[in-house]
Amino acid sequence: MVDELGTYGLSLASADWLEIVHVDHLNELTALVKWMDLVSGSKSNQGEATVLAWAEVNGAIAVIDDGDARRIAGRNSLPVWGSLRVIATAVSEGHATEYVAGALVDALIDTGARYPCARGQFTSWARKNGLL
Repeated sequence: MVDELGTYGLSLASADWLEIVHVDHLNELTALVKWMDLVSGSKSNQGEATVLAWAEVNGAIAVIDDGDARRIAGRNSLPVWGSLRVIATAVSEGHATEYVAGALVDALIDTGARYPCARGQFTSWARKNGLL
């Protein structure tokens, strides 16, 4: 995810509440093979498979936005959140302001992200959906 954001000129450098992790232990790599088989095409959803593998092995909640990968994870009993829920939680816990969260969501929309809220509407969407 960090690499994807960097591709679009976005940075998480100031988000010290996030931790970057790697999939490099044998059990994580084994899980990666499984998730690649479940969610990946030849060149698609590889990032999602990596996130799902790490989350499964480490007992974490996976954060991905791809709808197909989220449905597959759910069918395999792996808890998944979307990025908008993470952003809303950051606001609720005081890690970010509503303004910063809205600006981040708008920047993601500007790069082509497809979300259930329009540009400039993150805060109202999050309130309507009980996330704020």
